[in-house]
Amino acid sequence: MVNRLIAIVFALFGYSLPSIASTDTTATTSMHGFGLKVHSGVLQYHHKEMALLRSKPSSAIEISYTIKSNGTRLWHNFYSYPQYGFGYIFMDLGNPEILGYSHALYPFINLPVYSPSQRLKIGLYIGSGLGYITKTYHRTNNFKNTAISSHLNAFINLGTTLSYSLSRNFDISSSVNLMHYSNGTYKKPNSGLNYSFFSVGANYFLPYQSMISKKPSNFPTEKHRFLAFLIATQKEVKGAGGPKYPVAALYLEYSYPLKALWRVGLSADFMYDTSNKFILDYEGVEWNSPWQIAKGGLMLNTEFLLNRLSAIFAFGTYVYNLDSQNGIVYQRLGLRYRASNRFFLNVSLKTHWSIADYLELGIGFKLI
Repeated sequence: MVNRLIAIVFALFGYSLPSIASTDTTATTSMHGFGLKVHSGVLQYHHKEMALLRSKPSSAIEISYTIKSNGTRLWHNFYSYPQYGFGYIFMDLGNPEILGYSHALYPFINLPVYSPSQRLKIGLYIGSGLGYITKTYHRTNNFKNTAISSHLNAFINLGTTLSYSLSRNFDISSSVNLMHYSNGTYKKPNSGLNYSFFSVGANYFLPYQSMISKKPSNFPTEKHRFLAFLIATQKEVKGAGGPKYPVAALYLEYSYPLKALWRVGLSADFMYDTSNKFILDYEGVEWNSPWQIAKGGLMLNTEFLLNRLSAIFAFGTYVYNLDSQNGIVYQRLGLRYRASNRFFLNVSLKTHWSIADYLELGIGFKLI
């Protein structure tokens, strides 16, 4: 469910991007503010055994620190001057006895897509960070919680926003959001928690403004880019309390810029997942060599850049995989940080649709 929504978000977002290679737009103001939101929604369970986890509606309150982009970066103009910042959410998960409550801290960006008027804006809201859930699975004390087994989890918040500026310093807004918690199968059980919310809120921006008149900084964009990523992680499979299996992977990626800060490309993936030994034995699949537990795949990638930070989404298919339990397609979504001209940091989640496979932590190198 999360992957399908992200695919729609990126498709709409890519369609709305302006076609620019550089800009001479001068910056005008730098405005910082604080926001408050209230959320009301429900748990969207995706396994029948999770139905008992939804005992009542869910609710949340959020405070945020928000910056209005001012044109000092190329991506400010390219993404139509978005708002960005940090948010903190305290959430009643809808079942205090089994799930408890959650805290989440995350960076976000609100990307304008359409403005019917100067005051009214429709945007795409994207945020990702860390969440802490107070009650987790325990085989005797909380065995009904089949969704989450670790206190610390990845948190994703995606949505569509409608905002209206009452004045230069005060905005009101409403939004529809999907929020997700998961540990990427680092610890089982990990069905994950998906919530749909309707939200209302307001932002107040400080009247102070800093006038500047310099051109926006630019970040070099290669026409043809070849990268190699080395990934290392671990995961659990099947029941709770099992061993953790190491995973190593090598990704070779080529990408090309469709627009100034939007790249598309293709990657060849080699994955050595040691849990595949257990899975193949469990399914009764014969294998004779350690290399037969490896997996190979090809992916189509898209990448949206915000200076050194970028968001990635990829859709691929296995070309070699003896394990057929999750089908032949897989996805990847995550973040990259360009630490230098040739060196990248990567954190991403590999999934089979709504089923997390593992969290990918790695480093990348620019080959060409």
